[in-house]
Amino acid sequence: MRQINKIIPILTVMLLMFFLFGCGKQKHKLNFDSYGFESKKSEYAYGDKVKVYYNLIGTDTDYHFYLDDENIELKQSYDDKHGYILTFTMPDHDVTLNMNSHNNMVYIPQINVTFINEVNEADIWIIPQTEENTKPTWDNATISKLPVNEEKEISLQENRDAESWIINIIAGYQYYSVSDIALKEGYTIIFKTETKEYNGIQHKNEFIEILDQNGNLLSKNEDIFIGSLGAK
Repeated sequence: MRQINKIIPILTVMLLMFFLFGCGKQKHKLNFDSYGFESKKSEYAYGDKVKVYYNLIGTDTDYHFYLDDENIELKQSYDDKHGYILTFTMPDHDVTLNMNSHNNMVYIPQINVTFINEVNEADIWIIPQTEENTKPTWDNATISKLPVNEEKEISLQENRDAESWIINIIAGYQYYSVSDIALKEGYTIIFKTETKEYNGIQHKNEFIEILDQNGNLLSKNEDIFIGSLGAK
């Protein structure tokens, strides 16, 4: 009986340590959508630091890694021993690490278009209409600080996964955007403004016109104003 009384406190302390040090935390699965990923464990507790290696690397191939939860920050580095090193903090649910790749030696055609600005000095983004690009993104502008009443010819790299284009514009702290724009070689994009009168009050209305290579009007895109970004 004395021996049993000694064992019970010991078991109690061991169970307490088990939970205090996280051994009793609920584990969540780390899934991969393709071969080539390596990690020490397949399950992690909430808050654990996860490190994954990817070394199934082909020549002349670009890789894009992402998680199925866009709220998780995924950090990426590389070294010759491990290949790609991907780290993140485990969320309170299962998570899948994904990989996209494409051959960077494949020829991707370009088209030349002209942008004419008739409104205000503007930064312009002309980007393929992919799922990723439908979210607001402010990487380097396609055209930066284009003065009013000036034009610029630019080369756009087409995307095999996108049939249309998105045009985002920031001019005078005003944000404009339009999607489902078809562009081809020699097209012209005009950012314009006109004044209309409603109930005796004049209002300015900004819009985008698309002209074909012969100068024919293909579309007039109104209701492009999204909102004000606020003055500094």
